[in-house]
Amino acid sequence: MVNYIIIVTGTPGTGKSILSRRVALEFNCISLEDSSLFKSGGALVEDPTGRETSVIVESKAIKTIEDYVNNLKDNCLVVSTLNPSLWLNTVGDYIPLIILLRCDPRVLIVRLEDRGWSRAKIIENTIAEAFNIIAEEIVEGSWSSMTIELDTTHGEPRVEELISRIESWDTGINIDWLSIDPNIIEFTTRLIHELDLYKGWFWI
Repeated sequence: MVNYIIIVTGTPGTGKSILSRRVALEFNCISLEDSSLFKSGGALVEDPTGRETSVIVESKAIKTIEDYVNNLKDNCLVVSTLNPSLWLNTVGDYIPLIILLRCDPRVLIVRLEDRGWSRAKIIENTIAEAFNIIAEEIVEGSWSSMTIELDTTHGEPRVEELISRIESWDTGINIDWLSIDPNIIEFTTRLIHELDLYKGWFWI
């Protein structure tokens, strides 16, 4: 049985995968991309609307998480996820820490463009970051006090900074992109108008 689980979350492009592996190495834990777990458990299906993404079947995802955690013999697990509430609501008793990665949307969009995604998918994810979608999910779940927020706008997340923040228990969610810089509002508005040219309107 696992002793504890660390959740690493954030919009695509903020550095979840990199930090998850580094944290797992630092604390001698298993590193897990939950999309791979859900795929193997049959909890991911193609989006029926035709979007360039997958949809989680929640009931299957919950069972997959429970089975995986119950059968895990290592001491700790570091999970990279776009769905922190799914883990927190399923195995929250094992989760002492959430790491939330953030990135200025104007920088994030460049990172996502480098992935070769469709323009619509890039815009959807950039807008999600601008509107603090994952951050709001954590706030609404009352998990802010166990969340360390790291800004990766200027580079890859550093384990040293994270450890320092853990030692001082410097938690809370403070970044609100649309209130930081009026230029981000203008930038996001342009993206919304551009997305309107595409068929449909969705988040991540």
